[in-house]
Amino acid sequence: MLKFILWYLFLGVVFNAIIDISTEYAKRKGVIVPDSDKNWNLSSRIMAALIWPIGLVYYLRGYIQEINKNKK
Repeated sequence: MLKFILWYLFLGVVFNAIIDISTEYAKRKGVIVPDSDKNWNLSSRIMAALIWPIGLVYYLRGYIQEINKNKK
């Protein structure tokens, strides 16, 4: 059980890293990104690490929508 919890938290940390990297990449490419520096603090990161499956669904949904929008 402890192994499952540790993997879950590890994947939450990886998810936070992916969000941070993709946000910085989008800013460098000129995509308008909401100013998340004020809202994306330590407590937000901890919460995201705990509920990362929900965030992953929203992230993938937005990513797929952008890919489909760019194909048209």
